[in-house]
Amino acid sequence: MFRAITNNDFDSVYDIYMSDSVNPFMSWEKVSKKDFEVCFDDLLSRDEFLAFEEDGNLLGLVTVIRGKWRKKHVASLGSLAVSPSYQNKGVGSRMMTLLIDSLRVEGIRRLELTVESDNLAAIHLYERVGFQQEGILREYFKRDGHSEAIDDYVMSKLL
Repeated sequence: MFRAITNNDFDSVYDIYMSDSVNPFMSWEKVSKKDFEVCFDDLLSRDEFLAFEEDGNLLGLVTVIRGKWRKKHVASLGSLAVSPSYQNKGVGSRMMTLLIDSLRVEGIRRLELTVESDNLAAIHLYERVGFQQEGILREYFKRDGHSEAIDDYVMSKLL
């Protein structure tokens, strides 16, 4: 089940986003908790920032950006992260299925996202739930300590 992230979730969100298996695919490098406060506050104020819970455990996080005006039938997946303790256990698939179903009920007809070309687990997840690649943002994503930028794939699913 999804619920809104609150300030009480800060430590859990920080731990997930800064984990070695998640952070390389986030928009920010690893930072201290103090420095992450700015990112966290921005996520809380800007997007729909949701926790995915089962049996009282926070298993994953997702941000959703809803379109406006002529694009109010469109939503964008800002990020999706599964806690390292729950990776490779079907949590991402359950999150995506529930999210897609709830967005469809709300009248969203297109869900779109970008994903780093080297994030094979995420690409496979998105393809399994019906996303198709629409394009490539060449040399779009650059991590600290890497000399070369990597491509991002633009993917979408019509609901």
